[in-house]
Amino acid sequence: MRRLIAAGLLALTVLGGACASEKSETSSSVSPVLVDGSLPRFENSVTLRVMTHDSFAVSQSVLDEFESATNVRVELVSSGDAVAMTNAAILTVGNPVADVIFGFDENLLGSVLRSDLLQQYRPERLENVDPAFVIDESGMATPIDHGNVCVNFDRGAFSASGLPIPSTFEELVDPSVKNDLVVEDPSTSTPGLAFMLATIAKFGGGDDATDGAAWLNYWKQLKANGVSVVDSWETAYYANFSGGSGKGDRPLVVSYASSPPAEVSDTSLPVDQSPTGVVTQTCYRQTEFAGILRGASQPQAAAAFIEFMLGGSFQADVPGQMYVYPVVTSTPLPDTFAKYTAPVDAPLALPYSDVAANRERWISQWSALFR
Repeated sequence: MRRLIAAGLLALTVLGGACASEKSETSSSVSPVLVDGSLPRFENSVTLRVMTHDSFAVSQSVLDEFESATNVRVELVSSGDAVAMTNAAILTVGNPVADVIFGFDENLLGSVLRSDLLQQYRPERLENVDPAFVIDESGMATPIDHGNVCVNFDRGAFSASGLPIPSTFEELVDPSVKNDLVVEDPSTSTPGLAFMLATIAKFGGGDDATDGAAWLNYWKQLKANGVSVVDSWETAYYANFSGGSGKGDRPLVVSYASSPPAEVSDTSLPVDQSPTGVVTQTCYRQTEFAGILRGASQPQAAAAFIEFMLGGSFQADVPGQMYVYPVVTSTPLPDTFAKYTAPVDAPLALPYSDVAANRERWISQWSALFR
């Protein structure tokens, strides 16, 4: 199950702008590293530092495969939520604490690119990736996985109450689900930010700076209907949500389309009897990226690791470890993942350039309502 820790998004916006204005160097590029399609082996053993968010997970056997093939030792630098991680990386731009960064999404991509945080590297294995996820034409950020942030529901709670499960945004403000929904603060949580962006994509008004913006009017309805706002996904899911492994009393939570498989231990269980489900019409697309940090001490090893992340072993490991989809679409999915993850045919999305240009204002508008 993905675990996301709170961090300061508004600070990230300020830091991203400050670093971008003060940069004096031009991002360099890293040369291709594959040898006849295979990973290179480094003559002298080196240590590669990989900066990740706290949700990053990979099987030890998969990591061992990379280390054995390349003679590169991997040291993971866990750095909080994706927002906190990106913020920390921007603070040390040009003098990084790691060589690779993994886990920033398209909602943070604008800040990453403006801050001149990365070196250019176009992986040879990018040709195997679904083009829909290759949204950075500069070649700085490489897509690794994707998923959707959506409202999840506690199947047992709704079955016991006899009330219908909400299926749309509009039904989340119905009096029948008053005090049932918990969401994350968009200024401190990436799924919280994604849900706020979903409401902007759904209801519009993103260009309206007043408190009468259409999307903000929807949040006024949520507030009147007793929505609870907490600082992190972990708090929302484990402490407030009543479904699955949650210990709270709210049967609706903002989580992931791929959260339900993590709640299933018996794969013979019918889908309609699994502990939790997804309101698919509330889903917002999320793609996670990796990149080589500018000033990395091991840029070639970093490039090799990014190639490895697009390889078969790592991509096949992604669903079972991080409960998100691989970007190489030919990758087989685990049975539990394929069975219990609700298909999302048309997730909501906003252009990352629009998010980068307006995110600070949108969060300020939202904050004025909830603080």
